[in-house]
Parts: sequence; C-alpha cells; structure tokens
Amino acid sequence: MVLEDSSGEARRRVVMSQAVELLSGSTHMPCSWPQKLLPNSRRWTRARALIARADPESLAPLDRQLRSPQLRPTDSILSGHSEESRRPIVNDVIARRTSLLRTPDQQDPVASSMPPGGLLFYFPSETVSDGASRYASCGFFDPCDCPPWDTWIQYAQGTLVSWVPEVLIPLAQQGIDNNPVECIKWAD
Repeated sequence: MVLEDSSGEARRRVVMSQAVELLSGSTHMPCSWPQKLLPNSRRWTRARALIARADPESLAPLDRQLRSPQLRPTDSILSGHSEESRRPIVNDVIARRTSLLRTPDQQDPVASSMPPGGLLFYFPSETVSDGASRYASCGFFDPCDCPPWDTWIQYAQGTLVSWVPEVLIPLAQQGIDNNPVECIKWAD
C-alpha cells in the first residue's frame, strides 16, 4: 500500500525541494562559494524562508524511529563544543543500549556478526543545521544532520560513527545527497 500526500503536503514538498536546491548549490545557478554557504547570503536567506514555509517537521515520518525514549541523549551532541564534551553523551547512549540488550546469562552482549547495513560518519562541528538532510531522508537524520541515537556506535576524533540498517541506506543516501555541506558521509 502506498500512502499519497494530500495536495497541501505535495505543495510543501515542492517548496522544500526548492529550498534544498538552493542550499545544495545546483549547477544551473552559478554563484560563488560565499553565496552558497554563508548564512547572510540572499540564497541562504531565501532557502531558510522556503524551509519555514514548507514546515518539514511535519513531512518527516521516520523522526521517531530509531530514537528510543530509553536511549535519548541527556544533551544534544551539538551543545558540546568540543570532543571532550560530546564523547560522554555518546558513550552514555551506548552504555544504556548495551545494558538494555544484555540478557541475564550474559556478561556483555556480543554480536556474532554485523547485520547488513553500512557505517556512517557524522561530523557535528561541520553541520549547518538547515534541515535539508532530514527532509530528504524522511526523518532519518534530524534537523542538525545527526543520525538517530539508536544507531550510534562511537564518538572519536570529532566523528560520530553510526550503523545504518540496510533497508534505510537509500533514505540515508538521499539525506547525504541533499546536504549542502559534507558533514555526513559513508565510511569507505
């Protein structure tokens, strides 16, 4: 069964696509680097206005998936401005997930093999928090381009490593493709 957008949702998706196009620096619109990326540029201002009009918050159905309330971070990893302040936030999520997965007869849950999927790198200090990747990925990424906390594996050297289930790789790729900066990418 395929769910169809209402005419209002379809119009908002078109508006959001226009904003993403502005932010991604499409090839048919020549402009300099500052015009594409600086928050005070006309292009940026127009894109932000389109995003506000599109209301992408209501267009992202995956935003509550892979974000278990039990694992919700105590703080945003963007709130910490250094690796030292981000690492404990991520490690706390990982420790709580490990505890929840542990069975009474196990000292430590050990996966016998990695399930199908891909490893993703997220560089929180590089995000522009525009919501483009969130919209394009149907909510897999949050408005700050961060992958869901249930998928977090490690934080080191300014990079959050997460695991993307195989079935969600196409959505994650759409988010990466529509992100105006390179703050999310696949591990090679």
